[in-house]
Amino acid sequence: MIIIRKLTGSDTKIYREARLYCLKTYPDKFGSLYEDEIKKEKLFFEECLENATCDSFVFGALNGKKCIGLCGFVPEKRSRTKHRGEIIQMFVHEDYRGQKTGEKLLLATIADAFKNPVMEQIILGVMSTNKAAMELYTKLGFVEYGFMENYFKTPGGYMHQSFLKLTRTHE
Repeated sequence: MIIIRKLTGSDTKIYREARLYCLKTYPDKFGSLYEDEIKKEKLFFEECLENATCDSFVFGALNGKKCIGLCGFVPEKRSRTKHRGEIIQMFVHEDYRGQKTGEKLLLATIADAFKNPVMEQIILGVMSTNKAAMELYTKLGFVEYGFMENYFKTPGGYMHQSFLKLTRTHE
């Protein structure tokens, strides 16, 4: 049974394993490189998980003690941009795709982000070739607001990035 929950300080090890796995296995899906991240003593969300005052958070999809999915959220800090935040590090292990795990992770992250009454908009970037991710994001109401060719440069060429946003609906 897969459980979706916000990760805590006691989850740093399983978070790190999942994050490094996705970077190593799918280098064409993320802006960060495995080779850079493995050298870090602590990854970004490891620091946040250990720091109770950190506004950023990450949800995990857990199968027993194994983290098989991630979805992180980073709110903006500046006064003029506090109304938005960014989804980062979205990932579901290939053995668990097609089971709505990604959708559940994303919905939990969105719900938690919008608990903050100041939060009005959630943005994210996705490799334009990642069709499955684009379909999920648009299914959940994200709309594309930008596209940039050659966003990331790799030894094999360039990767293009699409930018999407989800705006809180006011009732």
